[in-house]
Amino acid sequence: MRMNLKWSWAALALAGVLGFGGCDSATENGLSEFSRVKATPCEGKCDGPGDVFISEYTADIAALNARYPGPTMEKVEDAFVVHVDLGAAQFAAPTHLFGKAVNVIPYSNTDQVADATGAIIERGDEVIAQAFGPGIVGYSIKHHRPEYRTLSPADLQANIKEQVKLQDTHIQIVVGVVRDGKPGAITLNNPQTYEDGLFGDEVYSMIFVKPKYPEYLNADQVMAFNDNILLMTMGFNAVSNFPGDYNGGDPLAAHSIEKLREHVRQMVLAIGGDQDAIAFFQDPANQVYCAELAFLGASAGMHFPLNAETMIPLVGEEAWGLFLAEVEKSQAGEPNTFITMNDNPKAPLVALNLPPEDLKPAPQYAPNAAEEAQKLAFKPMTMADIVEQFLRTHVPREQMGESIAPVQGNLLSAMKPGLLEAMAMDQIPAEDPRRQAVDQLFEALIGVVSTSYSDYAEFQQNLAPLMAQARQVTGPRDDSGTGYFVPPSIFHVVAQGKHKGILGLDYVGHGLHASVTKKIANVSQEEEEDPGLVVVEPENPFAGSCQAACGGSSADGSCWCDTACAEYGDCCSDIQEHCAE
Repeated sequence: MRMNLKWSWAALALAGVLGFGGCDSATENGLSEFSRVKATPCEGKCDGPGDVFISEYTADIAALNARYPGPTMEKVEDAFVVHVDLGAAQFAAPTHLFGKAVNVIPYSNTDQVADATGAIIERGDEVIAQAFGPGIVGYSIKHHRPEYRTLSPADLQANIKEQVKLQDTHIQIVVGVVRDGKPGAITLNNPQTYEDGLFGDEVYSMIFVKPKYPEYLNADQVMAFNDNILLMTMGFNAVSNFPGDYNGGDPLAAHSIEKLREHVRQMVLAIGGDQDAIAFFQDPANQVYCAELAFLGASAGMHFPLNAETMIPLVGEEAWGLFLAEVEKSQAGEPNTFITMNDNPKAPLVALNLPPEDLKPAPQYAPNAAEEAQKLAFKPMTMADIVEQFLRTHVPREQMGESIAPVQGNLLSAMKPGLLEAMAMDQIPAEDPRRQAVDQLFEALIGVVSTSYSDYAEFQQNLAPLMAQARQVTGPRDDSGTGYFVPPSIFHVVAQGKHKGILGLDYVGHGLHASVTKKIANVSQEEEEDPGLVVVEPENPFAGSCQAACGGSSADGSCWCDTACAEYGDCCSDIQEHCAE
């Protein structure tokens, strides 16, 4: 049975000068664009850039409940759902589900690890390596959802920053490697020494995703850009420095194509040993936090092929030759700056490949090349965008209808004290013009959000002017990138089909420690049956209906209103009434 939950959320935002980078120190109509993948095993290898990997593992529910106290979990999906309690309104929101069946991927920092049944998994990275073949790049979104599965006003006040960031707190770059003669996987991180290049402890779970490359690229070009992203990421990882204030105080320096070009130039020079370029990355304005490293590598990798045609005009022939020499040393297994400047003990396992000499910047292959050329890999967020995505993810107004408006308004109102405190606005007198401006905008947003309109489109129309104002207030205040963020949650949001740049992200699986997993062969037939996940109570007026749900699922997820439903045989009965063109 399939578990296909496709959610699209309401557009909300809040103004405030509050930043969220967040790392661990050690569509136009608003509908999501998830495609339902028929989960059929690949023939042969399933570890390439766009392959769909189906794991042989699932969660052991008893072990899962023992590991993560809180609301009782009856199925693996429950670990990735938050129970929202706003008093009069109580419901479950699938914040960490991605429209597809949960694909459990065991991980462990040690080999010879026992799963929940006592069976030994020979290598802690062996299942990850089945999804990420040697040289394939992806990302791990480290998150704390299983540990924090309730959301109330008290929860908001207790840890407002982590709640707004969707409990996503670190990004790892996942790379398939060959380890001890067998396929394996490691991670690249800022800070470089994070988990010594492995995946994490028994509690801190993750979501694996892969880049979803633009459709205008063919298979050979996709592989070339994968290699280019990896080489860029290794370069930036080696030369960059982790900021002291990684939780919002660090500006997003490479927030435009022009700024990105300069970062690429300085990275190539630094790898070649240029001391001024090395100092460039030591400047606090150019330090790089965890998700920023992934953003830099992906954006630079899509725009600037590391070949002579692109690089010699940028850095000069001599400097390009020095960079190539370091790549050649790496390929020969000799000491090189990609490794000597990186304190990650697993970095030497990464095999570096140069892209083809005739590879052009990705946007040049697009029909709308001029438009694509202005996009970064992922669209940077303002604070308004971050809070918008929090509210869209936790209260699905688009699915539940305008009757849910007061609930969204209550949630936004409940967030205000914590956000003002985090912004240090609570220390400013009420008569101060800055405090008054924030209060007025906040109250205006609450007023619009709390109002039930005739339909979602009318709500968006009323919200749009305030959104524009909120983005202006919370966006960059100068050319430094202060006010722009790429928090770990941006990878989560993009994987749910929102806030994309050149790249999308495809869900690969949920990483759970091997000790709470077991082979699917050990699961009873009853447990294998998909129990579904009803997020909206059945008495909701939009349950089982395409009203306000065209292009997605009904409010309760029981039927569908998209172009694929006829093929799957799960169309809502009133699809023609509400969605016929």
